[in-house]
Amino acid sequence: MYIKSLIVGFNNGIHIRVAAEIVQKSEDIKNKYGYNLYVRKMDANEPLAISMLALLSLRIKQGEKLEISSREDTEASKKAVEEICEFISHGIDDKNVNLKKLDDIIEENSIANEQILESLPVGILVIDLNSYITSINKYGLKIIDMKLQEVLGRKVTEIIPSSDLPTIMKLKSKQSGKIQHINNHTVIVNRSQIFSGKKIIGAIGVFQDISELMEMKELNEKLQKILETSHDLICFVDQDRKVSYINPAYENAYSINSRDVVGKDILELSPKGLRMKVFNTKEKIENRVYKKELIDIVTTIEPLFIDNVFKGVLSISKPVSEIKHLISKLEQSEERLNYYKEELERYTLSSASFKNIIGASSSLRESLFIADKAIHSTSTVIVRGESGTGKELIAEAIHNNSSRKKNPFVRVNCAAIPENLLESELFGHEKGAFTGALKKKPGKFNIANKGTIFLDEIGDMPKSMQVKLLRVLQEKEFESIGGLETQKVDVRVISATNRNLEEMMKSGDFREDLYYRLNVMSISLPPLRDRKADISLLVDHFVDKLSKKLNKQIKGIQKECLSYLQEYNWPGNIRELENIIERAINLCDDEEITTKDLPFYLTNITHKNEGLINFNHGELQTLEAYEKEIISIAMKKYKSFNRAGKALGVTHRTISLKCKKYGIEI
Repeated sequence: MYIKSLIVGFNNGIHIRVAAEIVQKSEDIKNKYGYNLYVRKMDANEPLAISMLALLSLRIKQGEKLEISSREDTEASKKAVEEICEFISHGIDDKNVNLKKLDDIIEENSIANEQILESLPVGILVIDLNSYITSINKYGLKIIDMKLQEVLGRKVTEIIPSSDLPTIMKLKSKQSGKIQHINNHTVIVNRSQIFSGKKIIGAIGVFQDISELMEMKELNEKLQKILETSHDLICFVDQDRKVSYINPAYENAYSINSRDVVGKDILELSPKGLRMKVFNTKEKIENRVYKKELIDIVTTIEPLFIDNVFKGVLSISKPVSEIKHLISKLEQSEERLNYYKEELERYTLSSASFKNIIGASSSLRESLFIADKAIHSTSTVIVRGESGTGKELIAEAIHNNSSRKKNPFVRVNCAAIPENLLESELFGHEKGAFTGALKKKPGKFNIANKGTIFLDEIGDMPKSMQVKLLRVLQEKEFESIGGLETQKVDVRVISATNRNLEEMMKSGDFREDLYYRLNVMSISLPPLRDRKADISLLVDHFVDKLSKKLNKQIKGIQKECLSYLQEYNWPGNIRELENIIERAINLCDDEEITTKDLPFYLTNITHKNEGLINFNHGELQTLEAYEKEIISIAMKKYKSFNRAGKALGVTHRTISLKCKKYGIEI
């Protein structure tokens, strides 16, 4: 015996079209070399002769391993095995778009047929020409009390000694209503040959426990319900060429009544139609698109044979518009699913990678969503936002959740280091490199090797240093001050700034090439005034954290205090809020922070309902600002230019022009 293994690469596995091509090739090889070829899945007991029955019964999926073999071990048999393996691996077109669409339809039909066979309340057993079992459904396995892998590839007489299926093929006859005893069950059996054209390729046995025959009526009723509720347009034509059945979907699609069609000759109803063609030729027509009653239809029509006797024609159709509608609904569902998945990711970020970042506002979640993407990347990141918004916290969270988390996270504040010391701080220096260099000192890039360096206030870096930083980003190398050797480093750079780098590029204060190197992934943190919904969460966090630090028993803060905090504009952002809470805890003599513990400039904010003029930090606003605010309030209340104008004592045209000027929408 000669055996060779291969891995199946077809997208839908070995389905009907692929199996047919393999069988045809196998027949050509047999004629060429004179040897039968066999196939075996790795979980099967015995190899099966290559045939349509064998290949389809094995349900071979993509990625599964097969053994192809010959019973002989000669040079010719080896060539036969090698040739069929080469054909299966490379000789079948699996990339053609039109064939792929056809394969998908075949796969759907195959799956449907398998499910129908598995759900039928009768046993179905199929053998090939060599009497090896190629298929058996669940009902059959239940009768013989065995598992599928114990049965496939075995001689049928080894599993069911009393089986007459091999005899059926030899006698070229069929049997109906035979009584047989199988594994303590008394069953009634029908046996017949399986034909491919006029050639016998195997045999099938259909058997049922006699006690279950009473359930056939219920089965018929269920099948009738299936036909009635199906969205497919179903039509049966009998052997006398007359329509014997159309289902409700067929009636609705063509706006006809079954009474006007059933019993009519299709030669009278549609003499040049596809059903008439199949009736005459006895050949199947599959997935043909045509127009009927101004409706585009895709249909499959096939002749029905029972025991090789022609019994009529079955057509199953579907309006193309319905298929397009289903595809559209599927696409919409996929879009919604992707949207909800993305939203879920955004909402859950703060409880996972960024659990130290407090807040639930939508603007913060947008920033955290991008930051989460940065965790799984190695690209440079720039964090932008006003002073005190938590840029360093974001940078540290990205590092601590990245693949570099076990290596250093090094902070450098570019604005805090004098220009003449910044190069030494970043890249280090050698002993004696300059006055005061008494010993060799490694730079921050050396220390951060394999980890992350956080360059805060990158907008304050001198232009002379920008060139050297650009080299590190591009080449991942540098020289220390006074050093002769080029040092290689693997460092991820995360930078941060509260400055407008784009304006600095225009003025020449920041290098354009460095900007684009740093700005691969940009995260913008919103100021606290734009996420005031998070203030109560931040206050609770700081009260709990700072009470423990200061060893005080502070349990909360008065609601009136929260209202003052909500009204404040927070130029110092979260850092200013933390400082105010720490000050309040130090001043607080009770278990709850009150207004007397807050700074005077907070509690002295003029409330909007205390007068006609609102102050911002005690300062008057421009006349246009007050005009815009009062018109916005009027439009929100009165909903029309005319009514708002009357309320404010001006014409509706004036209100219309002002709304256009200030971008106020109704």
